[in-house]
Amino acid sequence: MTPAEYDHTIDLYADDVYRFALRCCGDKSLCDDVVQEAFAALWEQCDNVIFDDCRGFLITVVRRRIVDSFRHSQVTQSARYEMSVGLDNVATPFEAYDLNDAIVKAFEQLTDLQRTILTLHDIEGYDYREIAGIIEQKYTSVQVNAFRARMKMKEILIKMKIR
Repeated sequence: MTPAEYDHTIDLYADDVYRFALRCCGDKSLCDDVVQEAFAALWEQCDNVIFDDCRGFLITVVRRRIVDSFRHSQVTQSARYEMSVGLDNVATPFEAYDLNDAIVKAFEQLTDLQRTILTLHDIEGYDYREIAGIIEQKYTSVQVNAFRARMKMKEILIKMKIR
């Protein structure tokens, strides 16, 4: 990859990579850091990365950095959820949040892998084969995880009485 191709890659994919990172981690400062690290890693590996594969490379680096960050933070997903507004002391779900907030809360309860797969497929438009390459899993495993993530979101939303 030449420096000109690297600059073109930034123009093409910076917004997509940032949006993906923000959806996965929800923290703007962490998002800024991992996106910057991803582009730095691309620059370091520019001789080994083909221009057409840059988007997948960047998404893979961002995903790994976010997972590493969550592992090091010592805060589990259940603890993050418990720190958020509890649902037990709310009379009706609509008093606490609207549908969008309920979906975000349900999305936060998914595993990192499930959030990544749903974000890449449903929001960013990747097909399952591309996702399998990015997260280095089998195609069928990606499909199964996507199905389970959707079922889990459905169960969570039903418990919140959101349909």
